[in-house]
Amino acid sequence: MSLRSIALVLAVATSLPACVPMVVTGAAVGVTATMDRRSYGVQVEDSTIEAKASSAISNKLGPTARVSVTSFNRVVLLSGEVADEAAKAEAERQLRALPHLIRTVHNELTIGPRSSFSQQSGDALTTSKVKARLVETKEISSTQVKVVTESGVAYLMGMVSPREQEVATFVASTTTGVRKVVRLFEVMTPEQIRQLDVVQESLNSSMPAPTKPAQ
Repeated sequence: MSLRSIALVLAVATSLPACVPMVVTGAAVGVTATMDRRSYGVQVEDSTIEAKASSAISNKLGPTARVSVTSFNRVVLLSGEVADEAAKAEAERQLRALPHLIRTVHNELTIGPRSSFSQQSGDALTTSKVKARLVETKEISSTQVKVVTESGVAYLMGMVSPREQEVATFVASTTTGVRKVVRLFEVMTPEQIRQLDVVQESLNSSMPAPTKPAQ
């Protein structure tokens, strides 16, 4: 990656606010790219947050709890089931104790027994259906929307435009198996989204082409 590309990423990243007010418009915003809008560094940090938080929470709460940790642009969703309110609060404490810059925590843990394997399998299938239908719309990439389904509740995360938010919400809400949609998006203006996509396209074009294996 060239120094010019790195500088461009930093310039755009620092110019974008963490979150802007959600404004619904009718202007269509086509998908100009299918790549992740997060920087590579943030993607790595999100993966680290998920791994370390999952381990810490599991060690603290034990097998009676089933806690899933999902991080997107350092916005973290806690989902699953715990025994009581004390366990729910403890899971969040373990998350916030990590030495990472977590911007927002959405603690959506429910109080009750662990969901069955069949329920978890059904939720996984529902998530796959939502992602597939997002691809079919050709207006938003499934790479740009993180979908997590728990007991029929579809949580939607990502960095999207107002139009993309409405499209993703409609797709999820009309997918078989979804009984409720919870939007946890960071909604940006179409211009901010365009800037992010341009930066990622620039980075992709600067990457060396993969070499073919020797015959």
